[in-house]
Order: sequence, then C-alpha cells, then structure tokens
Amino acid sequence: MVERDDYAAIRDRIIGLSRLHGLRPDWVETTRRQRFLLLWDAGGRVAARAIVPLYPGETPQLVDSLEEGLAHLFGDGWLKD
Repeated sequence: MVERDDYAAIRDRIIGLSRLHGLRPDWVETTRRQRFLLLWDAGGRVAARAIVPLYPGETPQLVDSLEEGLAHLFGDGWLKD
C-alpha cells in the first residue's frame, strides 16, 4: 500500500506501473508545489498527463485527482494496491 501523503512513494508507484504497462514517464515541469507528468506510449504518443503534488499531505484533493486521472491506464485503486 502506498502512503498517500508520501511524494516519493507515489512517484515510485507511478514509475513502476508505467514500466509494467509499457509507458515512459517524463517529468516535464516542476513548480515549488507540484510536478507535471507525461506518460508516453510505445508509439511516441502521450497516453496521459497528470499533476503530481510534491506535498500530497497538504493537498489530498490533488492526490484524488491524480488517482482518478491515471485509473484508465493503471486500473481503479492503483494507488491503494
């Protein structure tokens, strides 16, 4: 189970699931509070875009949005598994 308030655990989960599903994560932009993520498929197309909060404990609604936004790739509950 991934701790929902731990950025490193969320990031590692995304990287692990990306590899499992044949996607390449690309962290394209960083602000003080969040990172913008693109997930590329094998054909060089963007399969998903997401905002990953650097301080997820402070913004649980962003974590919920992240989980919902990547569910079409990783399955429902991907952050809980």
